[in-house]
Amino acid sequence: MRRILGCVGLLVALGLLVAACGVGTDASPQLISQKSVPFELLKPPTPTTSAGAPTQGITVFFGGSQQLVTVNRIVPAPATVRSALGALGQGPTSAESAAGVLSPVSTATPLTLISHNGDTVVIDVGASFSALSSHDQIVAAAQLVYTLTLFPGVRQVDIRVGGQRTLMPTATGRIASGPLNRSAYASLAPL
Repeated sequence: MRRILGCVGLLVALGLLVAACGVGTDASPQLISQKSVPFELLKPPTPTTSAGAPTQGITVFFGGSQQLVTVNRIVPAPATVRSALGALGQGPTSAESAAGVLSPVSTATPLTLISHNGDTVVIDVGASFSALSSHDQIVAAAQLVYTLTLFPGVRQVDIRVGGQRTLMPTATGRIASGPLNRSAYASLAPL
């Protein structure tokens, strides 16, 4: 019995000690002098982004239920074909995916700019492009063509797979051997 009373007494003493360590309550906020605040809390926060880096909004095209859909992305300014390829390669956000937006081309990365000569952009997609279904290849090619032909002067896109020239399916079921323009994917144009 003595042992039990001793344990109960010890628990009560510990409870009082813990309660004494708590912070008291005030009826209203109290002003604290700067000398009482730890030095680290007074330093200005370190910025997490570069404040002066200019950015620019661009439009990229992803797949929807029947047509391509336009999606806005922010890229470093000035926007370039290379930055547009990077935005396409990142694919849709989780919220966009949940809304039914898809991007077959983002599974065929890396998307690499080979050249930009006159009105033609030559790009290379990863060899995994060949593993896409024919429908996904059509949507992926349309994504590239519609996105890149938004740039001034670009009228057609020559798509290579794994560095090799390849035949590319069009929306009409035709197989194209050269550069593609929007007319090859007109039936997928956004509404």
